[in-house]
Amino acid sequence: MNDKEIKEKEESLSKIIIESVIQSLFKDGTFTLSDLEDKNKFWKKFKDINKKAEYQIIIDHTDSLISSARQFNEADDFNKAKVFYATYFEHQLNGLINKLCQRKSIDKKEINNIIRSINIIGKLTWLPLILEIPKISIKHKNVILKLAEDRNAFIHYKHNPEPDEQNANHKEKQQDDIKQIERTIIYFKKYTSRILYKNQKTQINKKLKREKII
Repeated sequence: MNDKEIKEKEESLSKIIIESVIQSLFKDGTFTLSDLEDKNKFWKKFKDINKKAEYQIIIDHTDSLISSARQFNEADDFNKAKVFYATYFEHQLNGLINKLCQRKSIDKKEINNIIRSINIIGKLTWLPLILEIPKISIKHKNVILKLAEDRNAFIHYKHNPEPDEQNANHKEKQQDDIKQIERTIIYFKKYTSRILYKNQKTQINKKLKREKII
């Protein structure tokens, strides 16, 4: 690899990192749409924030979790698929809780305690009320809860395999479950995006591109 190629890769990596940081600052409420009204003021605020910031690299596993779930589903290994689907929703829920607690200036240690001590039912029902965010659709909430139940039953060896004569019907039922889970993924992505970007993600991204910020 020559010097030019190295420089291009460094510039590309820098752009990716800056874009990721900017998106994160919108998600945690540090930036709002009004900050994009003046490009110079935006960059000044960005630089001021970064002088004080202590960044940690957090690897987002959500895409790989869905990918693994879909691979197991294609192989008709529905139990393992559900393990990865359930873990995906847990990651998404915990990430959302983390961001919302940060907005309320809750200490990181306390955020971790909240995430660890509240079960999946609490995170889907009463916690959104405390965090003052919209309720999760009953239909999709029930899908996630049933998925968590199936995952736990499989992991703890409490699941009940279907008799051989019911295998065809069982497979069809599992495929229907997966289709609904996939619809819930679409719903939950939109749900978290609406909350974190305050229904302004499209406007923010258009403005960022128009001003050539990212």
